[in-house]
Amino acid sequence: MLPQKFAITSKSLSSSASNLGCQAQKLTSVKAGSFRRALAKSNNQSVLVPSTSSLLRPRYFSSKTTFKMPATNPALTIVSTNSSAAPRAPYSQAVKVNDFIYCSGQIPMTPEGVVLTEIQPAALQCLNNLKAVLEAGGSDVGKIFKVNVYLTDMEQFGPVNEVYSEFFGEHRPARTCIAIKQLPLGAIIEIECIALA
Repeated sequence: MLPQKFAITSKSLSSSASNLGCQAQKLTSVKAGSFRRALAKSNNQSVLVPSTSSLLRPRYFSSKTTFKMPATNPALTIVSTNSSAAPRAPYSQAVKVNDFIYCSGQIPMTPEGVVLTEIQPAALQCLNNLKAVLEAGGSDVGKIFKVNVYLTDMEQFGPVNEVYSEFFGEHRPARTCIAIKQLPLGAIIEIECIALA
């Protein structure tokens, strides 16, 4: 059984669904750490509810596993492209909301699934991944106004700045750079951004 604080019963799900004008079928019993699935009768859409423990499983950080998340709200537009590294966990490459595009963090993974380990090629791969996602969403690098950079070694700050400066040219978005302990798939850098659509 799932821990009490993560448990989702068919009764609570049906109650929530009825508030939205639909009825959910009874949840299938599953083991701890797996997805619980409910089928909404009104639109025949599958709903996946992950437990916390399932998200920590190694398979969610496998370079061979890809995810494509559906939009769950008509106000959100999911951006997806094969020209960038495919998601290896349950998230979207980017989400467009009103006049903005929020890009998920990109590690230095090629579209073929290879994670680069040299800092400057790795930084450039992250930036090129973001560029591909933005263009798929109808935007471009020149519309980026906020960037977050995550490094596993702040000694690489200088080499990253060289690549970053050449990539953006005269464009200078607001930026944060943070040293962190670890990144998925052993990546040494991750970059995310927000841009105008």
